[in-house]
Formats: sequence, structure tokens, C-alpha cells
Amino acid sequence: MHAASMTAVEVLLHEFYQPTTSNARKREIETNLLAFKSQPEAWQLCLRVATASNSFMENQFLWFFSTSTLEHTITRRWSQLTAADRTLLRETLWNTYAQLPALTAARRHRDTLAQLIALMGKREFPEQDPNYMKHCMEFTKTRFALGINLLRVTSEEVVSNRGDLTTEWKQYFYSCISMCIPDVMDLVTKYLLIAVCHINGKDIQATIPSTLMDISLASSLPNDNQLSSSILELLACVQHLVSWIRTELISEYFLMSILDLSQWRPGHEPISLASLSVLNEMLYLQKPLPYAGTLMSGVSSLLEQHNGNKQQSEMYSDKFRELLRLYTTKYAAKLMQEPELLETFLNLLYGCTTELHGALDFTEKLDIWTPIIKGIAQQPGKMTRYNQVLTQLVNEIMRRTQFEANKAELEVLDNEIMEDDSPTTEWQQFLDQCFECLALLASTRGAHIVFAQVFAHWSRPQMYLMSLDNALDHRSAARKHKLANIGEILRDFATVCQAVVRLAPLMDTSAAAAAAIGSGVADEMECQLQMLSDSLLQTLQLLASNRIGGSEMDKANFQTDLDNLYAQVLLAIRSIFPLSKAMGSEELLHRLFVILGSIFACNNSLSAASPIVQQAASELLLFISTVIRPKCLLEIPQIQSLLQAGSRLGTQLPRQVCINVHISLVSYMVLPWKCVPEQQQDYQRRLWMLREYIDGLAQNFLELDLNLTGESKVTATTLSLLGTLTALIEYFNGCGGNAKDMLASTFKPILTKALMIFNSYGLNSIAMAITVAEFSLSMLRTLPTHLGAQFIKEMITLFINVSSREQLTLSRLAVMEKVLQMFKLIVEQPGSTSLALLPSILDFSTQQILPLLQQQNAATDSSEITSLLYALFDSVLTCKWQFFYKNQLQSNGHASAAGTAAAAATNTTNFNCSDNLHPGLFMAILNAYGQMLVSGTDPSNVRNVLFSMQNVNERSRLYQRALFKEQLLASFQRALLNLLLSGEGALHFDMIAQALFAMGQVDHRQLLESLTQASLPVQQTTLEDICQTSDIPTFTQKLTQLMQDAHCVHLNETT
Repeated sequence: MHAASMTAVEVLLHEFYQPTTSNARKREIETNLLAFKSQPEAWQLCLRVATASNSFMENQFLWFFSTSTLEHTITRRWSQLTAADRTLLRETLWNTYAQLPALTAARRHRDTLAQLIALMGKREFPEQDPNYMKHCMEFTKTRFALGINLLRVTSEEVVSNRGDLTTEWKQYFYSCISMCIPDVMDLVTKYLLIAVCHINGKDIQATIPSTLMDISLASSLPNDNQLSSSILELLACVQHLVSWIRTELISEYFLMSILDLSQWRPGHEPISLASLSVLNEMLYLQKPLPYAGTLMSGVSSLLEQHNGNKQQSEMYSDKFRELLRLYTTKYAAKLMQEPELLETFLNLLYGCTTELHGALDFTEKLDIWTPIIKGIAQQPGKMTRYNQVLTQLVNEIMRRTQFEANKAELEVLDNEIMEDDSPTTEWQQFLDQCFECLALLASTRGAHIVFAQVFAHWSRPQMYLMSLDNALDHRSAARKHKLANIGEILRDFATVCQAVVRLAPLMDTSAAAAAAIGSGVADEMECQLQMLSDSLLQTLQLLASNRIGGSEMDKANFQTDLDNLYAQVLLAIRSIFPLSKAMGSEELLHRLFVILGSIFACNNSLSAASPIVQQAASELLLFISTVIRPKCLLEIPQIQSLLQAGSRLGTQLPRQVCINVHISLVSYMVLPWKCVPEQQQDYQRRLWMLREYIDGLAQNFLELDLNLTGESKVTATTLSLLGTLTALIEYFNGCGGNAKDMLASTFKPILTKALMIFNSYGLNSIAMAITVAEFSLSMLRTLPTHLGAQFIKEMITLFINVSSREQLTLSRLAVMEKVLQMFKLIVEQPGSTSLALLPSILDFSTQQILPLLQQQNAATDSSEITSLLYALFDSVLTCKWQFFYKNQLQSNGHASAAGTAAAAATNTTNFNCSDNLHPGLFMAILNAYGQMLVSGTDPSNVRNVLFSMQNVNERSRLYQRALFKEQLLASFQRALLNLLLSGEGALHFDMIAQALFAMGQVDHRQLLESLTQASLPVQQTTLEDICQTSDIPTFTQKLTQLMQDAHCVHLNETT
């Protein structure tokens, strides 16, 4: 090999980076370059290029290729170099690095050479190059910028997770470097002290005691025009060091220096930012830091300086805010032990919080308060000392959410949906964060205290609306003036309503709560709730009158704000309904339902309520029907009108509103009325009403003649009804047995009709099949026992038979998702009723669904249905183990006491293969598990399979069963080892290790054989040692080292 080779490489690189070069040609060039890089003598040519003067500036493409070749040689071919070659490489790179112009060398040039030196040091220190660290520190004293940079790069290599060295050598290198770290920290601390003196314009000899300082070091960090860049290099090195060294090596002078450099200095902003990054790095550590008092006092001083200086950059403010958040999270408990320091800090923090830097800045500062507020809540005896500042914080939160006081910040918040999959707007997110902090303060200081502060903001917007109503009555000349900022008033009113809704659940006035908080506080809360109830009803009546508005305003924006307020008032009423005693009276309910009736009025007039108001009203109606459950509802005319409207509601109300109304009405008929004796519940009459109501909704569906009606009409009728009934029946999943009996007898005819339709049309109409399957699933989920075992058996058999009539296709998998969910529900039901269905369920799942998923795995995203299929298999193994092994487990899946004792006595017993009652189905499930592990393409499902196997083995000793041990154990071990050696193996290492360990405990020899067959590049004694390990932590540790060393050897062998 000669210089001509490098010329050819240069030509190839030039061609590679030409924009006209095709991708095919680039791949060809890349192959040629990799072949050159792997040649034994290539590094020598590349070393000449990498270390030649001006080579970096003349041809950077060639220079970087040369250095990458050197890196390849060091990391992959180091063991093949002779001692002389290693010495040549080391000394040449050191000399080149030492001769770099520290002030003008390109950072990438310098860092690349430092990286190569550190990689060699990682292989030679301390055996072949015992003075490596000493050279680095001495180099720092003569060429500061280059030396401190080399220390940083070496620090990065100490904790690097490269796979190019064995675990043993990495640990050895780490321990050897750690022995040098005290000297390194002493050196960088002295440089930090020098930096502080230079930055503050102080004399080093007069400021730093001679016992702490080597004055000769000052010459390597002079106070010249390169001071800032030198200090930044120092701080970059320090930041990486503190991320991994022992924290007890951090001295008080080190800490004080970083705190001093973190102060805002307009002329040295990068230094301030870098110093804050060091502090944040330390606070991120999950271990205690020394000199807590110094750090706490220093942070308070930084906060005081921050509040006194209004010219700080946005970047500094952001990083300082991050510091405060980390600080309060880590030191809240220690601050609680220093009341005077905490009081001072809270006052300073409040001053920082009130600064106007935007809504996002404000909510992030509220996060800083959270750990401290929680800490104060745990020590209520110390609450009084901090009452004033916490009271101020509540007022500040409310002030910042009101347009009247904070229009400049609020009007820039976007009220559009932030993301397609999230209903939250930027404006709503801001309010939510503010109100969460209010709720935290309320739970700390007392809900009635914070509620009073929030409710104080109620009167202004309410009085404004009342006065506007009065102006409209009298055609006042002030009307136009009053309408000028009505949008902001409406938004402020809606905001206060949201705050009330968030705080209301904390206002518990029950007897138990009154005993805990005192009768006086409970009476005060009740009084506050009464005032709020009156105000809400008064406001609701005004809004329902549709009197507010006029041609003088922007109608679209005004109506949006008015609708939002209307909805928030309704939600506020729902929130306080169970808390206020006055809200439960019949007179109030009648007043309230007059308004709700007008909202649900099925007309197309211009005054009809908007969807957002109808949604809020439906949620209030739903709450009253399902939680309050008064007996008098049927006597209210508006409820009678809704009952009579029946199916017409679906054509005139939004879908979710319509569903909420249906659920509300059905709840009234099936749920027990509150405060009414059992004998007066009148369930027989209510059952008759329920059937009449549901039959009215389903009349067109039930009357369908499948022989005479066209498919399009059947489909439209089915989709329209069953979609609504599915949501309705799902709601009652958690209700009592009596209600479910009523629902089962009422809905069973509808389900029967739906199954007839499915039997007739099969999977030809995918939309209709999905809808029927969803409804059937909902019925099965809500009424698992009330439908009857025979009915459920016939239903499942029908789904299997119909789905088996034609070959499954990808488009029909959506139906199978619902079918698999039904299977899983049945399998998980207690008892042995479902055992008769298991052969059919497993045959269908393994012979029809599984092959289709395996064939189409690469063609389409079927991960969801795949997850359902494997979840079904897991349920079969965990819940119905007795299907495979008689008398081993009880029907609920738990081992009996006698069985457990017997198992303990014969831990290594092999159970006979013939003990398995259904070996074919058992093997089908486990083969599916094995295929998932072999493919390894779906990390989520691979992990689910590993977890399932671990769980089944712990519950039922799966690996000890003769059928598994004799026919599957070796295959699973090979699959697990192959997965572990693959790129995806690291994702599941913990669970793979546990599985291999458990299998090894069953048969040590088989595990050793599997490890040997994996051709791992380690000695046989190492494998034997792993197999003989008797505890999982040691096994995991040894397996980790084995895999890392195997990877390292693989890299060095594939050069």
C-alpha cells in the first residue's frame, strides 16, 4: 500500500459528496472505502494525513475519513497492532495534539484528535501507559484549553457504553481513573477559584489563601481576551465530571465557585449559563450533595440577584427557572428544617413568580412551588408562618387568569386545539395548571380559605352581567359602552367558574369531615356553598333567557364566549350539587329542569342552544340521574318530554349529548332511588317503563324482516341503533345485580336480533359486522352472568361458525378484534362454565387468526389484534390452567394449599407428559409464543410473551412440566439467546435473564448446552459458572458481562 491508495480514496470521497452522484454509486463507493479502512496498513497512511499540517483545512472530507479509519483501528483492531505500532500511533497523535494552536484550532479538529488519544488511553492506562492521567493534568497546566478538553473527553470515555471493550476491562479502567479523580477535582477547583477572581476583578494572591492555591496555575489561565472561552472549556469538563464522580469529592470551595460564576453578568452570559448547567447537573443526581447549607444559601442569593436585575436574557431566565425547580424538588425537606431560610426563600420566590414574562413562564414557576407546598402540608403546625405568602400566591394565580388584570399575557394564548389527538387548547392548559396549584394550596391551607379568595372574584363579572341585563330592560344609553369589553368579562366569569369546579370537591361538609375539620369550618363551607348555589342559579337563569347580546358586537366571538360561560356555569352546578344541601330540594330541581328542558328542546330555531351548552347540560342531567338519583324526576315535565321524544333525540341532538340523555333516563329506571326504602323502589313499574322506552328506540330495528328488507336499510338501521345502545349498555358495567337483571331482560331480544343479522350477512358487510360484534362485546362485558351460560355459549359458537364460513382477510380483522375480546372475557370468567368452549376458541384462534397475522405481519400494522391474540393465550394459561392439567390449580387460577405444599416438597419433579389433557392446544399456544420470540419484530408483544411465560411458570411451574421440558425447553432457550444477541435483545434483557435463569434451575445441563451451541466467544468454564449460579441477581450480572464481552469480541473479529 502506498500514497497512490490515498489519492484513490480522495477521488472516491470527492465523487461521493457530489450532488450528482446516484445512490447506487454511493453504495458502491462506500463498499470500496470500507474495504480500504479494513486493510492492515491503512491506518499508517491515514495517520500521515490526520497529522499533516494544514491537512484539516485543505481537504476535510479526506481528513475525517482518515481519523475515522484511525478510530476503527483503535476500537476494532487494537489487539492486532504490535507494541511499536501502538507507540507510534500514541506519540504521533499526542505530538500533533500538543502542537495545535489552542486559540485558532477548529473545535471539531481538536475534539477528534482528543477522542483518539482518549480511546488509546482507555486501552493502555494504567498497564502500558501508567502516566496517562498525569500527562493530561500536566498538559492542562501548560496548554490549558487543550488539556482541560482532553480531561473532558477522557471523562466521557469513562462512562461511555461503547461495546468495544470487555466488561472486566471497562470496570478496571473505571476504578483506575476513579483513583485519579481526587487530584483532578483538586486541580479544577483551583482553576475555578482563579476564574472567580478574574471574573470579579480581584487579586488572586489577596483573595485565595496560599494553602489552597498554587499561584503558578494562574499563568495557564490568564486574564486576557481568551478568558471567557477558557472558562467555558473548564465548565464543560466540570459538568461532565460531576455527572458520575463520587459527590463527596465536591469541596465547598468548588460549590461556592460554581454559585459565584452562575450569577448574571451581562458581559459573560455564556459563563453564567454554563455554570447554571453545572448546578443543574448536580441537582439531577439521584444522590445527596455535600454542603447543603452552602448550596441553599447560594441559591437564595442567586434568586435575590435575579429579582433585582430585570435585564437578564431569556435563556438565562429559562435555565435559572430549571435550577429552581430542581432545587425545590431535591431540597424541600431540608428547607422545612430551616424555617427562617424557607421564609426568606418563599418571599423571594413569590417576587420571582410575579414577574411578567408570559403565561408559560408563570405556570412553570408554579411547578417550583409544588414540592414546598406539599412539604408545608405535612407540617400543619408550621403553616401560620407562611400564611401570608401563600395567600398572596392564591391572589396572584387568580389575577394572572383574569383579562381584567392580565390581558397582555392572556390574549396571546391560542384557543385552538393544540394537537389532533388532544382536545386541550393552549389557553385551557394554562388554566388547568393554575387551578391544579390552587387545589394543592386548598388542600394545604384549607379549602374554605382558598375558596373564599377565589369566590371574591365572582361578584365583578356577575354584577356586570346583571347590570347589562338591566340596561337592556331600560334601553339604557350606556348599553353600547357596557358591551365594549363584554367578551373579556364573559371569559373572566368562565374562568372563575372553572376554578370553583376544581375547588368544590375539596369542600366536604359531611358529618365525618365536620368532625375532622371542626363544626365552625364546616358551617363556613356550607355558607359559602349556599352563596355559590344562589349565584349560579341566578346567573343560569340570566343566560337561559337569551337576552344578552346585540348588533353592536362581534356576534361570532361573543356567542362563543357566552356559550363557554353557559357551559361552565352548568358544570359548576354539577360540581357543587352533592355538596350543597339546598341543591337537592324539589323546588330547585323543577327550576333547574325548566332550563335544561329549553336546552334540549328539539327545534331548529336560531335561539337553540349550542352543542357545547347541550353537552354540559347532558352531563349535569347524567350526574343528577346517576349520583343524586331523586325519586321525583318522573314528576318533572321536562323529563316526561324527553321520555316521549325517544328515538327523535338522535336526529336533533349531537350524538354524545343524545347518549348522555339516554343513559340518564335509563339510570332513572334501573338504579335505586336514594333515601327511598327498598319496598318503595317500585322496580316492577320501572321495568315496564324501561322496556317500553327501549322498545320505542329499537322498534324499527326489531321489525326488520331480513327476507324482505334490502341490505342497505338493514345496515343503516343497525348502525344507527346499535352504536347508541353499545355506549348505553357499557355505562352500566359497574351497577348492581338488580339493575343488570332488568337490563338483561330488556336488551336480550335486541341482541338476539343482532345475532340473526350477523348470521345472515356474515362478514360481507364489515361495518355492520363490527357494529354487531361491538354490541355483543358490550353486552357480554356488562352482563357476563345475566345473559345465561347457554345463551353465551350459543352466541360464541355463532361468531366462530360465521367467521369460519369464509376465509379471513385483512379487512375482516377489525371484526376479529371484537371476537377475541369476547373470547378473553369468557376465559377470564371464574368457574368452569367456559371450559367447554375452549377447544373451539383455541382452534379458531390458532388455526385461522394466527396464520393470517403471521403471513401479513410485514404487509400491515396488525400489532393491536396481535396483542389481543397473545393476551387471550395468556388468559387461557393463567385463568384456565385446569383445562390442561387436572387438580393442579383451582378454578380461579390459584394453587391450592395442599398442591403448593406438595410442589414445594418436590420442586424439581417432572410431571408426566400424559398429565396434559389437551397437549395439542397446549403446544399450539407455546409454539405461538416461540414464534413471537424468534421473529422479535414487535417489542411490545415480545415483552408480553416473556411476562406471560414468567407469570405462568411462577403460578404453575410451567418449565418443570415434562411436556415443556422434553419438547420445548431447548428451543425456547435458543430463541431467547438469539433474541438476546440481536439488536432488540437489550430492550428485554431483564425478562430474558429471568426466563433463562428459571429454565436453568430446571435443567442446568440443557442451559449449558444451549449456551455452548450459541457459539459465544468465551471459555467453557465461564459458561459453566453461569449455569451453576443459584440467585437471579448474580445470574443477571454474569449474563450481562457475557453478552457485552461477546459483542466486544464480535466487533474485533469483524474488521
